[in-house]
Amino acid sequence: MASRCLMTDALPPNQESTDQALRLLLLAISGPNYAGALKDGNVAQQIDRCLTWVKAEASEAASLIDSCVPHGKPMLAQAQKRLEVLESLKLLQRLAESHFADS
Repeated sequence: MASRCLMTDALPPNQESTDQALRLLLLAISGPNYAGALKDGNVAQQIDRCLTWVKAEASEAASLIDSCVPHGKPMLAQAQKRLEVLESLKLLQRLAESHFADS
């Protein structure tokens, strides 16, 4: 029998459980290099901080490409992918925030 997510057995989602789920996703997306971005603030601030850091990483990668450094292209591709996923997570966070503000 397939294992089930513990959240499906819990009460309906609330702001706290939703924030916790978003934090878990953010941790999985960001990885250990971004642990400092996840220490302070609410989940929206943490996502924004990660976005800022990844944008800086993408900018650095673009500079490396301009300087003909070989690992610049893979670094930029990784940063772009991470930005896309973080933007999606930010969208989910804003949706949750809006939903719980209306409740």
